[in-house]
Amino acid sequence: MKLFLTSNPFLKTGGLNSENDFLWNIKYSLPYETNALFVASSYDDALVNDRFAADIKNAFNSSGIFFKSMDILDARTAGMSKEEICSHNLIVLAGGHVPTQNDFFKAIRLREKLEGYDGTILGISAGSMNAAEEVYVLPEEEGEAVDESFERFRPGLGLTKMQIIPHYDDTINMTVDGLSIADRIRFDSKDRKFLGLPDGSYLMSTEGHELIHGPFYKVDNRNFTKVEASFMAKSFE
Repeated sequence: MKLFLTSNPFLKTGGLNSENDFLWNIKYSLPYETNALFVASSYDDALVNDRFAADIKNAFNSSGIFFKSMDILDARTAGMSKEEICSHNLIVLAGGHVPTQNDFFKAIRLREKLEGYDGTILGISAGSMNAAEEVYVLPEEEGEAVDESFERFRPGLGLTKMQIIPHYDDTINMTVDGLSIADRIRFDSKDRKFLGLPDGSYLMSTEGHELIHGPFYKVDNRNFTKVEASFMAKSFE
């Protein structure tokens, strides 16, 4: 299996971001004509899911990666079998609200259905977060930061041990319910290690060998360290 975990792999003008060799690397992980599966986060919003799936297909097509088909896994197709899911060359884990997507993954037993998958998985933002063995969940909607029952750590798909903070440059400056997200991250990082990914950077895993392409941030034991980009991808240590 090849795994790409990103914040946002798309350009505002359409197409895939070629920064840090992303376009090259994902293009050559796929066959010429790809059978793709879009796994939603807002699983009960069919119109949004159809639009996002179409936008992703167009972005890939405009970058020279052609989709033979683009199926959608949401509430309408929640009964999709392991065989049907794994028949796709590319599985895209959508961005969106992390707890909502996490609940959906759990309900359809996606972790079990992905066991033995040998294609390519692309995580986008929330999808990258939920790919982890243990997902680090940040509050993002009003009321979540002050809700004592809000689950900041949840079981995920188990595709990586990395706990990713996407859109790091923006996320670190956010407040929710008047509370600093940077302070939340700092507090939660005691005896833990988080990977902060700015847009344009990504983690690429080939058969479990993980490298980070582009600049990234290491948050561990309440320390924030930026690791600068270079021409070589780096491991997370």
